Amino acid sequence: MASIINEVIKDAIKEANAKHLVLTPDNYYSVFCEVAKKRGIVVEDCQKLEKYMSKLDSPYQLELKKMNVKNVDELFAYISSRLNRLNPADTTKLLQSLVILNKRILQSINVLHNTEAKNLSNVSLQTINRQVSVDSVELMKDKWFNFLSNYDDSYLKKLEPYGIKQSDDIQKIINILLKAKLNPSENLDLKDIAELVVAALVPSIASSMNDELASISSELSKQPELLQSTGMQDDIKRFILKRVDLDKNEFKNKIGTLDEILNDIDSKISHFISISSTSQTGVKTIKQDLHGVNIAGDYTLVKEKLINIANSLDIEISDFLSKMNESDKTIKALQSKVSELEAKLDEAREEIQNDFLTGVGSKKAFNIELNRIESVYQRYGVEYCICFFDIDHFKTVNDTYGHDAGDTILSTVGKILKKYSRDVDFVGRYGGEEFVVILPRTSKQDAILFAQKILKSISGFKFIYKDEEIRITISCGVASRIKHATSKETLQKADEHLYEAKNSGRNCIKYGQ
Repeated sequence: MASIINEVIKDAIKEANAKHLVLTPDNYYSVFCEVAKKRGIVVEDCQKLEKYMSKLDSPYQLELKKMNVKNVDELFAYISSRLNRLNPADTTKLLQSLVILNKRILQSINVLHNTEAKNLSNVSLQTINRQVSVDSVELMKDKWFNFLSNYDDSYLKKLEPYGIKQSDDIQKIINILLKAKLNPSENLDLKDIAELVVAALVPSIASSMNDELASISSELSKQPELLQSTGMQDDIKRFILKRVDLDKNEFKNKIGTLDEILNDIDSKISHFISISSTSQTGVKTIKQDLHGVNIAGDYTLVKEKLINIANSLDIEISDFLSKMNESDKTIKALQSKVSELEAKLDEAREEIQNDFLTGVGSKKAFNIELNRIESVYQRYGVEYCICFFDIDHFKTVNDTYGHDAGDTILSTVGKILKKYSRDVDFVGRYGGEEFVVILPRTSKQDAILFAQKILKSISGFKFIYKDEEIRITISCGVASRIKHATSKETLQKADEHLYEAKNSGRNCIKYGQ
């Protein structure tokens, strides 16, 4: 055994020399025990640290391992520090929490000039100034950590066009902005301008448009940055003239139709008043006014036809007026009846277009709007999305509280949908407890955000019926037109996603890939 120990001693000295260690007792002890362990030799003196540590409670053993205590002297130093503490457990936790808290504060200060951070700093200072506890420090530490984790300074990238590449010096940023010559045109939103240009290219009278016009409108909708191209700007000027020509041709066709109608009216009026014998002053005035009308270009034919009508009316019509006076009472009665019928017709039209209970669009109105927005999509490529909503467990509400309560909820849900929709959006009741919303010029992601807003609003809304609160949730399916072949397929896909939301626990949104 002695010879083995001698070999360990020699190897320990070599190891210390190789590591360029000064051969102090502590260094020698450490190297000797390391060499002995490698040789598999158990030396009692080398086991002192483990033996002493094994006699301590497990929390202390775990703490010593974390502190990486390597020898007996470090162990004694640790024990001495523990004995000198008033409340060892709380003091250790408090110190650790304070260190981490200070780190969080220092890290946050490096990234901000922020009101939220300022308020949080004040709260932290107030906490430290009061009687500090482990729980209060832990709470502040977590708040600072959450702030740092969620902090987003991407808005500062908007300053890069003004020569600001680094955003860690606010004084420098302000000086650069004050010296910068801001060009308002640089801030223009090309997407918004592209929409205006596309609207300018759409014929105002003609019912259809040139294929080239439809093509350039689609390109601008997809790539607004093309507006900066000189070639595209020249094309737009040329295509606007084409659009004007389309409207002119359409107007000429309509004038031709009007000409035929005037010929027919002239013939019938001439025949009708052929029995008259007295000229009328009022008709002569009309004739003079028509002669004074200045219609240029291709519209002189229309003027001539109108003058011919006035000439025919100028022929004796006293007998006709006499008969009309005799029938005045009958005509007034008929007018009153017609007015009454027109009012009822307007009411019927309103009922057809709007759901009487919820005030939103009817299913028929939805189909009309879907066809209209699909036509815009086909012609100009303007994206739209469909959100299909269905009130969860609505039958249970009717069974529990009655149909009047159900009607109240349907009406309120309709108002919430209209409240959070834009003027260009369409909100309709598809049937029963189902609602549908069409969102023009809206990406799939924005449609999902809209649906999330609706779900949050309805789930947090207090539906009151006869002083009793009813909690309601709603499910939604979302589909984007750009991802499907037809409007019918888009609607069907939104309905399928709604079915998935129902089967996934309700009060959620499904939208596929």
